Amino acid sequence: MLESPLHEHHLLRYSVEIINEPYMSFEATALISFFDENNKKVSVHKYGVISENVIFNKIENNEALNLNNAYIKNFSLTNYRTNKGFDDHVLIPLKNFSAKKAFFDCDISNDFSYGEFQGTKIVFESAIFGNGNTTFLNANFNHCEVNFKKVKFGSGGTSFKSVKFGDGSITFNNASFGTGNLSFVDTDFSNGNVDFKNTFFGDGTVDFKFARFANGDVSFERASFGNGKKDFKNVEFGGGKIDFRRISFNDGDVSFEGVEFGNGKVSFRSSEFKHGRKTFQLADFADGEAQFDQVDFGSGELSFNNAKVSTISFVGCHLNCYTDLRFGQCKLIDLGYTIVRDILDVKPESEKVVIQEMNLVGMRILGRIFIDWRANNVEDLIYIQKGTSLFQKAEQFRILKENFRNNGQYDDEDASYVEFKRCEAKAKLSKYGDNKLKTLLLSYPTFYFQKYIFDYIGRYATNPIRVLVNMVITFFSFSVIYLIFSVSDSLNKLGHVVAGGTETVPLSNESMSTLHAFGDCLYYSGITFFTIGYGDYFAYGVLKPVAVFEGFSGVFLMSYFTVAFVRKILR
Repeated sequence: MLESPLHEHHLLRYSVEIINEPYMSFEATALISFFDENNKKVSVHKYGVISENVIFNKIENNEALNLNNAYIKNFSLTNYRTNKGFDDHVLIPLKNFSAKKAFFDCDISNDFSYGEFQGTKIVFESAIFGNGNTTFLNANFNHCEVNFKKVKFGSGGTSFKSVKFGDGSITFNNASFGTGNLSFVDTDFSNGNVDFKNTFFGDGTVDFKFARFANGDVSFERASFGNGKKDFKNVEFGGGKIDFRRISFNDGDVSFEGVEFGNGKVSFRSSEFKHGRKTFQLADFADGEAQFDQVDFGSGELSFNNAKVSTISFVGCHLNCYTDLRFGQCKLIDLGYTIVRDILDVKPESEKVVIQEMNLVGMRILGRIFIDWRANNVEDLIYIQKGTSLFQKAEQFRILKENFRNNGQYDDEDASYVEFKRCEAKAKLSKYGDNKLKTLLLSYPTFYFQKYIFDYIGRYATNPIRVLVNMVITFFSFSVIYLIFSVSDSLNKLGHVVAGGTETVPLSNESMSTLHAFGDCLYYSGITFFTIGYGDYFAYGVLKPVAVFEGFSGVFLMSYFTVAFVRKILR
């Protein structure tokens, strides 16, 4: 009877006892006791013991390797090559390999490097790899269906570096990679569907750099990562659906830098990040849709700088960290109902930012958005939207107006305020579209009257120069009206009071030149517009209401100018 020291397995502790009694088709039995965190025994499992020499003989004779329910100590294809005098990189054929519910224990490592798996199905389901390293370096699974479902790896590192999978399905569903580092660097998953659902990736570094997926679907749904770095840099996904929903990334940096997601739909919906830097810089989502709805990005920087995407959605997200959305190419960003508590940056700096449409419906800004009205072409970002109403567009311009004011971008605030009022006015008008004709007859005149008074004349008191120009136009327009009436014999004349008496002299007197008459009209228009009224000139007949209207226009436009001018100066 042999007994190994007590070992720790991820979430489990175990000890091994070898009994020289047959078990199933095996010559000896391994009793493995599992303990909880308090070293209390919770279960005992039996395995059949198979030696390294027996396995090597099966490989040598090209026999099927059935290791189901077996206990294997220090499995090593490197030792096999050494014994046979083979070169270190020679592929070793493993025919119809099956190790369901097997236990691979080791002192240092379990070594499947450069193994060439042959057959239709490769099974490691529910197998346990003891403490120490496990490597499948440069293994080739051909086009077999590969099953690592419910596999548990120990506290050592696990490597699938440069492994080549074929077109068969690949599943690591419910697998646990323990506490060591995990590497899928340069792994080729080919065209098969890849399933990492409910997988626990451990607290070590998880490295998928330069891995390649082809046309199959890839799912990490409900997977859980530890606190180590998660590195998916330069991974190539194919055209299948890519599912990262409801993942817990925990603490630690997460990198999807330079990833090519292909044309399939990419979903991170309801996933959770904690503290650490999250980067999707230079990522290429191609023509696929990227969905990050209801994701909690935690603390630490989030960057999509210079990434390329067709449509990306952040609906319902809480952006509690600095978020860089300066996409190199993007047709639509949906930020509906997000809550921004830090900085959201879309403002171009050294590189051009290309965003065609951005939805801000229902957004709450408790932090700041860095955005530029002209550089980001904000007006088009909102108006190009086909799926939002005029009221929703107005609300988005209002949100931006408040943000610009908080940022001190007062010119941009004015521009967004004008568009907010325009959309609001059009939205109110559109409400009457299904009402009776009488209502339409009242609403349209009111709309166009307000459009001229509030919008055309002074852009809702945001443009004092425009008000001033309209004052000058109004002043000269009334002067021309007075001139026309003063030279018409068929109308009452505009006269002036002769000093010391009440006699009036018409401005159309033949002895007076037209230029001189126009000068008097300018003078009269000026004192009427500014409501000075010296009394030396006054209107007769039909010009009386015209003069009254000019006086009212002058008071209104001067007040309008004062409000707009003071508003500009005070800011």
